Amino acid sequence: MAASDSAFDWTDAEKDVRAYQVVGKSLLERIRSGEFRTIGKLPPERELAEVYNVGRAVIRDALVMLEVKGLVQSRQGSGIYITRKAYEADAVDHAANLGNAALSLIGPANPVQLLEAQQWLESHIAQIAATKITDDDLRILEKAYDDYVLAQLREVRERLDMAFHLAISRGAQNPEFTGMVAALWHRRDNNPLWMSLMARTPDDPRKSTQAENYRKIVDALKRRDQGGAFFAMWQHFEHIKTIALVDE
Repeated sequence: MAASDSAFDWTDAEKDVRAYQVVGKSLLERIRSGEFRTIGKLPPERELAEVYNVGRAVIRDALVMLEVKGLVQSRQGSGIYITRKAYEADAVDHAANLGNAALSLIGPANPVQLLEAQQWLESHIAQIAATKITDDDLRILEKAYDDYVLAQLREVRERLDMAFHLAISRGAQNPEFTGMVAALWHRRDNNPLWMSLMARTPDDPRKSTQAENYRKIVDALKRRDQGGAFFAMWQHFEHIKTIALVDE
């Protein structure tokens, strides 16, 4: 299919936001309309790039955005498959609204308290995951790490940041842990004060140090080292406190 026959027409409003967000939203709408239901997966990156008249890097970022949300799943050598969750828009959105309403009952999020809660919870989860994580879980975690390191856009990296932590929680083989981790991340990332703190922190040094910290966590989990996994995760949050709360 030639690009001239299928190029996506960008509106002025769409040009004002990041291209990958527009592409990701469009793909999700097409998924939910049933366009790809018969084959169960998305077209190749090259074809999507032609359809949307963008570079393949934009398509990759859009696919990462959908994968982080659990709407598609990448299978090496096979393609990008659509998950059942992608077709459950109304149920997912309703559940999210209920969760937000429940969280609102405990008042505005405090960045210091949120980081303390995340540090305590996720360090213990990493310790448990060191004894229960499967080889498949480790492969998913390695991919989450690689995606984070390779991501160029800060906004994409922030989504991959959460994906990395959720992958560890799944390695503990207890979906309740994953739910608690996701709730804390959602609460933190939707807090105006937290977003303000992150906006004023330098990005490049943070990415470099965070990648090093993540490597230590992955290596400890691969060794099935409980103490090492706990300590690596704890130190990761200590670093986050240092850069985010230095002026608090």
